[in-house]
Amino acid sequence: MLWLKWFFAVRELRGACSRDRTFLWLVLSLMGISCRTDNAGVTSFVRLFRFAPQAYHRFLHFFHSNGVCVERLTALWVVLCLRLFKPFEVGGRLVLLADGIKAPKEGKKMPAVKSLHQQSGSNSKPEHIMGHSLQAVSLLVCGLAGYVAAIPLASRIHEGLVFSNRDQRTLLDKLGSVEF
Repeated sequence: MLWLKWFFAVRELRGACSRDRTFLWLVLSLMGISCRTDNAGVTSFVRLFRFAPQAYHRFLHFFHSNGVCVERLTALWVVLCLRLFKPFEVGGRLVLLADGIKAPKEGKKMPAVKSLHQQSGSNSKPEHIMGHSLQAVSLLVCGLAGYVAAIPLASRIHEGLVFSNRDQRTLLDKLGSVEF
C-alpha cells in the first residue's frame, strides 16, 4: 500500500522526462535512493535490484542524459511538496531553510571540483580541500504529532561552476538565484 502511494506521488514528476523510458529510469533511481542500504552510488542501486552488471552503465547514462529537465523536475517537486505536506508558516509566509556544505572529492575528472577554503577551529582539518560546494533549500513542514521537518526542495553545486571571470556574486547570491 505504501509503494502504491509512493508511486502515485512520483508519477507527478513525469512531466520532467522527455520519454516514458526516461521516466522509468527516474522511478528506478528514486526507488534506489529510497531503499538502498549503503551509499555506494549507482553500484548500490544495481546491488539493491540485483540487476546484471550492464545496468550500471545504463544508470550512468540516465544520470548524464538530457532526458530529464532539472528545472522542470524541481518545479514539479516543489508543487508536489506543497500539495503533500502542510507547510510551516509564520505571518502567512512559508518558512524556507538554506544551508551549504563543502563536500571533498578525490576524482580526477569530476566537473566543478575546485580548491575550496575551509574555515575551522580544528588544526586537524586542512585549510584547503578539493571538492564541491553545495547549497540546498528546504521547506519547513508540520509533521505528525506537532513535529517540524525539513523537506529538501533543491540542491545545486554553486562554487566551482564558472561561467564568467567577471561574476562577483557570493555563494549566498547564487543560492538566492535558484528558481523553483
